[in-house]
Amino acid sequence: MLTNELLEAKYRAQRALAEQGGDDLHSYAQNVHRIVQGAERKYGLKFRYRRANKKTMLSRATPAAQPRPVSRETVA
Repeated sequence: MLTNELLEAKYRAQRALAEQGGDDLHSYAQNVHRIVQGAERKYGLKFRYRRANKKTMLSRATPAAQPRPVSRETVA
């Protein structure tokens, strides 16, 4: 794979964030959000996050990740 200094810096930052989060996606997202907030304050920027609705999330999921219908026999 081709790489350059910018990509190497990106990979180092991602590895560091993953280590800080302890392989917990929620912690990883919190750490990233905290860094983004710091960048907003430092540089006078404002990032807006898009919230995906449930329909959009399900349509983008892989077939294996989509929820399966539950039969009444399984619940009972």
